[in-house]
Amino acid sequence: MNGKSTITIQDGKVGMIGYGMLSSLESIEEILGRKYQDTIYCIHLKGLQRAWNFVAPNNDPNFPAEYIKYESLCLKNNGAIPYENSIFLNIIENKDIRLNCILYFVTHEELVLFDEFEFGYKRMDVTDRVEEYHFENGKVYAYKALPAYEYDVIYDEDKSIIEKSYLDLVLAFYDNMGNEHRLEFEQSTIPHDPRLVAPVIHNKAGE
Repeated sequence: MNGKSTITIQDGKVGMIGYGMLSSLESIEEILGRKYQDTIYCIHLKGLQRAWNFVAPNNDPNFPAEYIKYESLCLKNNGAIPYENSIFLNIIENKDIRLNCILYFVTHEELVLFDEFEFGYKRMDVTDRVEEYHFENGKVYAYKALPAYEYDVIYDEDKSIIEKSYLDLVLAFYDNMGNEHRLEFEQSTIPHDPRLVAPVIHNKAGE
């Protein structure tokens, strides 16, 4: 067993990976609508790397209505200017990288909530990529961008931003974990383009 410990996943539950916003327990509990009471593990996934290459059109009709009822404006050049796309974290293949992340356990019914929240991503089985543990009686999943939502520098660069609040949330979590975790975050993440980072203001459409 290569010295790995074994985790037996409880009946009716699955493992779920947080590597960006879902690294934050507060974000997990907001989606669940309850306090998270299961065990939390800090783990590594083999052969995966973070990248700032998930791009979501702000007016995508496939997103829930509450997400697209706003005019999207960002603060740049001493003014509020419109932007079309928001860039978020994704995972990509890289055999030389070990990705530091968080492992949670949720029910199959709760997993559906995360499937809905992570629209534009697909669930990926990463059970065998976890360095520290073997798993019995269940799978471990992470969310990876669908090809249609991957950043295209030709089409997306001039109309996309990384929302500063999102970037701050992710970095604050790994800062709070300590220097080692923040360093591992940097080592397992393709750096973002600082020119794309901007504060955001939301106006209701039509105002």
